Amino acid sequence: MGHVSPTPSGKFRANWRDPSNKQKAKTFKTQKEAKAFLAEVESAKNHGTYIDPQVGKLLFAKHAEGWLAGRHVEVRTHERTLSVMRIHVLPQWGSWPLANIDHRAVQEWVNALSRKLAPASVAKCFGVLSMVMDSAIYARLIGINPCKGVNLPSTHKPRRPAQALSRADFFERLLPSTAPNYRALVALAAGTGLRWGEAAGLAWGAVDLDAARVRVVQVVIESGGVRSIKPYPKSRAGVRSIPLPAFLVEELTQLRKSLDAPPRPTALLFTSRSGQPLLRSTFRRQVWRPALVRAGLLGRVTERPPRGWLASWPDAAGLEHTREFEGEREAVEHAVAHAAGGLHFHDLRHSYATWLVSDGVPVNVVRAVMGHESTSTTLNLYTHAPSEYHGRVTGVFDDPR
Repeated sequence: MGHVSPTPSGKFRANWRDPSNKQKAKTFKTQKEAKAFLAEVESAKNHGTYIDPQVGKLLFAKHAEGWLAGRHVEVRTHERTLSVMRIHVLPQWGSWPLANIDHRAVQEWVNALSRKLAPASVAKCFGVLSMVMDSAIYARLIGINPCKGVNLPSTHKPRRPAQALSRADFFERLLPSTAPNYRALVALAAGTGLRWGEAAGLAWGAVDLDAARVRVVQVVIESGGVRSIKPYPKSRAGVRSIPLPAFLVEELTQLRKSLDAPPRPTALLFTSRSGQPLLRSTFRRQVWRPALVRAGLLGRVTERPPRGWLASWPDAAGLEHTREFEGEREAVEHAVAHAAGGLHFHDLRHSYATWLVSDGVPVNVVRAVMGHESTSTTLNLYTHAPSEYHGRVTGVFDDPR
């Protein structure tokens, strides 16, 4: 048991032995405080939650350094965490002893961040701090996480409604409007439901045109504009084989014939001029959105002889604007730069799943080719009831027999 002894200065020293039987001491202003502290120490020792008051003096920056070094996460996750730590967390907490970081200080920091960052960014900064403090608890450096109970700004925002193209719009408008060099990529997304990274990371060795199959085994990831190959997809279910529809086999066959020589198995189907994996933002700006404009799916351009071309585009409020240009290219570029909204490349994945479900393909089969872990994901995120469902549903009750 510990004991309290007076000091020459008129204060009171709490004396105790830690679980390793080492002598410890801490000075208080009053005897009552010293006895209360000893009672807490004895209770913590009995419950196995004892923490040496001295270890809490370790600086946050020092503990965070060890925490970062011991994590086993994806490269992109590590880079994002490192960036948040360097820009927002360490400047605030790096010089603080772990034990001195309290709930009130964390709440004030969150409030300050909220005045200059978006709610989602505040949540990321707070999440990194909380994970470091949790690890300090496991290391028996502090007793509680001061982040518990801190109020964060709401990150709720309306989900962008998923959009699904009709097959007529895809085959008659979008695909013919896509630049020839990228028709196969757009066809691949609509004909297999591949995610961007899966399509960008597809190698010729994973394509079997004779069997009309494609295997998903790797993806392209982007971080800070740098692209690299990750040798496995998003999840275990992401490793899969997908049948190729006839129109896609034809597009991929034409793509292979356009090459100067038979491709190596490891060669990607789609690359930049420098031979690197495609950069998503560049593809979106230079290929995808111009195709939408030419297809009349994001504004439109129409020829107006003899004056040239008329570009029309919607703004964020849905109002339409127009302007005349001498050439089609200038008209398309202007509409692309100023139009608001429009389909995303990922909407081709939504469309693929919707087409399959609408035509009666079993949901478990759709789940498999989409690479989802569960059928609920397939149903909740990637399928949307087309207008003809209304008649089909109510028609069930037309004949009571």
